[in-house]
Amino acid sequence: MSALDSPAALSPSAAPRAPFSVRRLGERLAIVDAGTRLDESGARALSRAVLRAADEGAREIVLDLSRIRQHAWSAVYALCELEAHLSEACCEPVAAVANALLVQDLRAVGLDHSWSLAPTLPAALADLIGRPVAA
Repeated sequence: MSALDSPAALSPSAAPRAPFSVRRLGERLAIVDAGTRLDESGARALSRAVLRAADEGAREIVLDLSRIRQHAWSAVYALCELEAHLSEACCEPVAAVANALLVQDLRAVGLDHSWSLAPTLPAALADLIGRPVAA
């Protein structure tokens, strides 16, 4: 079963949104930009974009959440579901770029244990590049 076939990632309650920016750097790395606002339906749509990148071969993901200025707790919980689906899809490591308030909330739900949290995109990329390469 593909990661995109996951019921939580494809929740029917997710409203259609404009596509997220997904940039590929090489075969294994994808950077997904989440935009400026993140509610639950937006987080689920972001999850679909990230899981699609994983299905297309990305094994290292950077979630660029740096422009988000408003977010809902339900969106943070949806990101927790995304983390579980990425683990199932063997997509590690994951780095997230976020402002201080969002980082605080991501830490509150424990995402800092599985994702590297960075204040800038260059810092997140440096963290991924500095990790040992998985076989």
